[in-house]
Amino acid sequence: MAGRFRLFIVGAAMTALIAPGTANALTSTPASSWQTNGRVRAIAIAGGKIFIGGDFTRVRAPGASGGGVVRDHLAALSLATGRVMPWHPRANGTVTSLRANAAGTTMYIGGGFTRINGFLRAHVAAVTTSGSALRKWHANTNGTVYAIAVSTRRVYLGGSFTAVKGARRVRLAAIGNTSSAVLAPWHPNANSTVRALTMSPGGKRIFAGGDFSRVNGFLRPHLAALWVAGGLSRFAARPTWPISALRTAGRQLVVGGGGNGGHVALYAAANGARRWLAVTDGDVQGVAISGSSIIVGGHFNNFCIGGEGHGDPLQCNNPRTRRKLLALSLAEGVTTAWDPDVVGSPIGVSAVAAGGGGAQAGGAFTKVHGVNQQGFARFR
Repeated sequence: MAGRFRLFIVGAAMTALIAPGTANALTSTPASSWQTNGRVRAIAIAGGKIFIGGDFTRVRAPGASGGGVVRDHLAALSLATGRVMPWHPRANGTVTSLRANAAGTTMYIGGGFTRINGFLRAHVAAVTTSGSALRKWHANTNGTVYAIAVSTRRVYLGGSFTAVKGARRVRLAAIGNTSSAVLAPWHPNANSTVRALTMSPGGKRIFAGGDFSRVNGFLRPHLAALWVAGGLSRFAARPTWPISALRTAGRQLVVGGGGNGGHVALYAAANGARRWLAVTDGDVQGVAISGSSIIVGGHFNNFCIGGEGHGDPLQCNNPRTRRKLLALSLAEGVTTAWDPDVVGSPIGVSAVAAGGGGAQAGGAFTKVHGVNQQGFARFR
């Protein structure tokens, strides 16, 4: 869809092109880290480790062009050093989502796989973060799990599935987090794929984002707020573009997605009132909160200053070069000085995270800020 896009900012000067933020303290050159031989699609941090999942089958040392060790779609790296860790639950297919429990002792894994460590686990599994042992928790789905959110009692799933544990659950489901994995009577129905989930600040709602236009038959274009007790919550946000990533920041909801160009928006988590909207010239695939900044990854090559662009595919009227990875000020939605310059594949960055005083990015790239680094990079 051709057209013009504008950046809306509430309570901030639009003339500010570089805003202060924690990400400004990050170096653009990546810190030393092991890398992968294929695309990284998911990142989670727990217990001093960086957990990654994706299409890869091996990880190798910094600067190495080959060799390394086998890691079938899942691996863990030291948060402090970037070195590979022994953790190795073997998935037989792509991993698209990772989410740890609050204690950091269990990693919930979603994707296109059907087995973990040789045992049947169709598209979702639970593994210990210490020794990579498979938990008894068992909730097979009949389609890919793209998103996971975890509360104190439940594990929430979003994806392309229509059944969980043999019962009808249309792209959204909740399962108890005990070993019996009891299917909860929570079953909102989305009319297309769910790609992102996150808990509300108070834990009473789940935000769901994706390709859908309706939930439970009601109009909810790409974004819905769902009560954990059941039913839809009122939420004013009506994005016109598909959503790939969600994160909460205090009482605010950060939303990233595609459309014609890419989009990042900030909404009030309570009611969905939009604070600002930022535009890039390619899809946004991941967002993470780093202090007063938002780490943004995707397919883009430019940030559209002023939020205006033209054509289809979108071209920024006033571009600021930011290839595949950038940081925005949380308050204003404008770029910081951080510029890692990721190259090597049009797919770019598929997942981002922030933790341990730094930031992490995964994708299909081969070089970051001039350094040969495939699939995964970390920044200090």
